[in-house]
Amino acid sequence: MRGQKEITLLPQESDNNSLSSRIIRYSSSIGRYIIVFTELIVISAFLSRFWLDRQNSDLSETLRQQKAIVDSTAEFDKEYSSLQSRLKYIDTQYKNQPKYVQNITALVSSLPADIFFQNLTLNRDTALVSIYSYQEDSLVNLIVNLSQNPNIATVDIRKIEKKSKDAKYFVDIFLKFKPKSDQPAT
Repeated sequence: MRGQKEITLLPQESDNNSLSSRIIRYSSSIGRYIIVFTELIVISAFLSRFWLDRQNSDLSETLRQQKAIVDSTAEFDKEYSSLQSRLKYIDTQYKNQPKYVQNITALVSSLPADIFFQNLTLNRDTALVSIYSYQEDSLVNLIVNLSQNPNIATVDIRKIEKKSKDAKYFVDIFLKFKPKSDQPAT
């Protein structure tokens, strides 16, 4: 056994202080620490993968649930948006419409009790009224009331007629209402 030769990279004891022996000793001792430290990093990365996989799975499930909620409310959101746009359109159209209620209120407030409507045509600021009455005094009161009404600008009597067979007086009146900004609040 004596004839076997040993191969070693470590320096001989006689060369302990040489530069190459110091470098080899330093590299082998520090190298061990570097290898251990690297293995610790690899092991911690491997173990953290389980935690990260669980986090990924939880986030994916949460994302699927939220996507299902968004998908289920998409039709409602579409209908809601459509309704909002229609309401906005109606609101703008309504603001541009004439105030028929104020005009009718101004007309009705001037009517005596025994006046009957035959026909009423209302436009933006005008009205054509066909009425009849059995008493002449009621017609006079109506015309005076219409003339004094603060919401009516002009009163134009187009026709007064009494039929010989009937005891009725038929009257057609054209009214022009004051612009809305000039009308007093009712």
